[in-house]
Amino acid sequence: MRHSEHLFYKWGAGIEPDIPQVERAYDEFLVTTDGTEIIDAASGAAVVNLGHSVDGVEDAIGRQLDSVSYLSLSHFSHDAPERLADQLAALAPGDLDAAFLVNSGSEANEMAFKLARAYHRENGRPEKATVISRWQSYHGATLGALSATGNTGRRTAFKPLLKEWPHIPPAYPYRWEYEGSPREQAIAAARELETAIRQEGPETVAAFVAEPIAGASIPAAAPHPAYFREVRRICDEYDVLFIADEVMTGFGRTGPTFAVEHFDVVPDVLVVGKGLSAGYTPISAAIVKDEIAATFQNGSGSAFLHGHTFGGNPLSAAIASHVVDQYTDEVLATGRARGDLLASALEPLRDHPMVGDFRHVGSMLGLEFVADRETKRPFDPELRVYDRVYEEALRRGVYTYPGHGSVDGLAGDHLMLTPPLTISESSVERVARAVVESVEVVSDQVGT
Repeated sequence: MRHSEHLFYKWGAGIEPDIPQVERAYDEFLVTTDGTEIIDAASGAAVVNLGHSVDGVEDAIGRQLDSVSYLSLSHFSHDAPERLADQLAALAPGDLDAAFLVNSGSEANEMAFKLARAYHRENGRPEKATVISRWQSYHGATLGALSATGNTGRRTAFKPLLKEWPHIPPAYPYRWEYEGSPREQAIAAARELETAIRQEGPETVAAFVAEPIAGASIPAAAPHPAYFREVRRICDEYDVLFIADEVMTGFGRTGPTFAVEHFDVVPDVLVVGKGLSAGYTPISAAIVKDEIAATFQNGSGSAFLHGHTFGGNPLSAAIASHVVDQYTDEVLATGRARGDLLASALEPLRDHPMVGDFRHVGSMLGLEFVADRETKRPFDPELRVYDRVYEEALRRGVYTYPGHGSVDGLAGDHLMLTPPLTISESSVERVARAVVESVEVVSDQVGT
């Protein structure tokens, strides 16, 4: 089927993109216009956590359309966003009880940064405005979120437009050079944040943002729990808000509902998206501690001057509310079991000469490719190893999530697998077989 000449794809308009055209989707499958079935082992962009056939979504949409689809929450209220906020408050750890609804992960992170600034300003500390983040992170494509992002490839073209916020090294145990046990290494890495705060001046730092478990830039990289416990201590000591970006890791992706639960810490702001609606509508949220939300009720009387036209619209809120109800204990347990099964089926790659690191947390798996396992030397970026593995897997009917730049922003190839929590066992076996075969083919091509 011919593609439209008028849709502006990211590589330009009027170009025939060499990509499959999907006609429909169900469960974990994408069906192209020529009838080919592709297993969606990436859940789109780690979005479709419940697969493409969530029961009852059509009814939820229909009921809301029969009522009201859009309202401005600046002037009106509605049961759907209020119900969704109640659900999020019940799910989130600790006293994260106030949900601010927006439309995308980028917007939710932007909201969190502005909230940190507004919170400190309301409390008489207007000089606190800097946001510290980490290299090899991804927090969004809008300018504030991209300023915090540490993915060099995404930043370079737009650098003149970005804030010069500081970045610290990532939580990347495979490539850490700190001495000691995993716990000691984690604490040393976390203390990079303390150094950055002191260098900037504690009186100027508003927030620190981090993915609890790394996503697209270093898939499934997870530090020892001591890392985020030390981060929490540092943020408390220097009056810095800790923002946990769980746009990708939320809603069962890493095992529990939220990845911060692995570390037994409570952030000041928990940012969620993607799995919040499981792909059925654009929506995201920043879930905020009571104390922070109360600042705007009990402070100078000023409002938090931020919002988006479609933020919290009743239609999207009703859809997300229905989706959130589907994340039962049974579904989360199934996701963990399928992740374990996939990791087991990929076991032949654990010691493969091209696989330097094999990472697995819940139903998120990351394979880091190296030219030399002993030295951890990455491939020459011009070889595009990540893209070759992706293409080979797609030829075998499996859609995966490739990436590069994990080592230094330019070098470093990897593949992420984030299948629906509900993927069938038979599809798990097919995914593993396709990935193993693809790695073998590419390994032969590049001579490892």
